[in-house]
Amino acid sequence: MAYLTHDQILKVYFNGPPYRMVVYHDPNLWKKITNHKLPTPVKIKFDSNVRNAMPPNIKKGKGIYMFFLEPNHNLPSDVEMKHLLYIGRVQEGKTKFNFYRRFYAYVNDIGNLKAPRNRMRLTNLWPDHTYVYYFDLSHKTDKQIKDIEKNLFNNIIPPLNEELHGASRLTRQFY
Repeated sequence: MAYLTHDQILKVYFNGPPYRMVVYHDPNLWKKITNHKLPTPVKIKFDSNVRNAMPPNIKKGKGIYMFFLEPNHNLPSDVEMKHLLYIGRVQEGKTKFNFYRRFYAYVNDIGNLKAPRNRMRLTNLWPDHTYVYYFDLSHKTDKQIKDIEKNLFNNIIPPLNEELHGASRLTRQFY
């Protein structure tokens, strides 16, 4: 499936250029990130084959995932550049949800003009530079996973997360 072009996204994106994002870096919030003892993540390039590229434990697992933009600027090879775009979670619940099922929606957003705007941008703007880091937390309860996600996104404040709470929510209000 073909990715949406910048011009296609611009036609449906009403809040200015789709590449522009508010990034909020507050070291005081970073201090509030709990040491969740996350396992080493599995990194997979995001594209239409992301679900097939998942190892079995990730396909059937639940936990936290993070979308990163990894640009390939013309910098020395020892300079690593990553931008966290989004933090999400997969809980099992009554539906027996897993990473494989959750990423069906993301793959369907590739080339989809009717996708929610934050997912449209996430899945289409950087087709060769977007990676997903999966943290398999299958040993944790759904409540623990939800609490971990909330702690992370409220203190890191990724630009494409829309659900924020408390003081973090104020970072998205413009006057």
